[in-house]
Amino acid sequence: MGFGYTFANAEQSSVLDSMERYLLGKGFVSMHMTRDKHPRKMKLFHENRFRLYWVSPRLTGWTGIFEFRYYNNEVRERWGYADEHLSVWLSKELAVPVYRMEVVDTSGFWMYTKYEGGAETAYKVFEDRMFDRPPDPAHPRYELNRLIEREGIRNAGLGYENIPGPMVAEIEGCRFWDPALIVGYEGFVHRAYEAPHA
Repeated sequence: MGFGYTFANAEQSSVLDSMERYLLGKGFVSMHMTRDKHPRKMKLFHENRFRLYWVSPRLTGWTGIFEFRYYNNEVRERWGYADEHLSVWLSKELAVPVYRMEVVDTSGFWMYTKYEGGAETAYKVFEDRMFDRPPDPAHPRYELNRLIEREGIRNAGLGYENIPGPMVAEIEGCRFWDPALIVGYEGFVHRAYEAPHA
């Protein structure tokens, strides 16, 4: 299972407004999403046509951006689940620290990048061998865990597709989480964008 996250040290309203400016600049417009229109299978559309997000409330300082993970793999501007350009944009426009994280749990891969003022200020990547994962909590493989704990980041392990709501449909092969397991669930906001001329 793979995950990609963006966490910005800013108020949810500021993050939503800045995201909108970023996406408008890329030719997207806001759209009203309904359960009937929402994709129910993976890889039905390209990220240049639609973008789907859940944005958490600000929790212990961090507003989380959970983006749809299953765009198709035709020629892409990015390789991961989280939008690096959005992270850079938020850090510069809002003048706040932003973390971008990528995890591919089945291969023991993770990475994080910290951006401040539109520039990368910290970066770490790690990949271990299957079946060779040391239990020592001080081992380098657990550095991402330690960062998440130190920063107080919430909902690590949660994906866009796990978050239920009246404007989303369950994706084939994924399941909604019980809202009681999602920290700050009541304050999550859904956003959908389309590129009319893509």
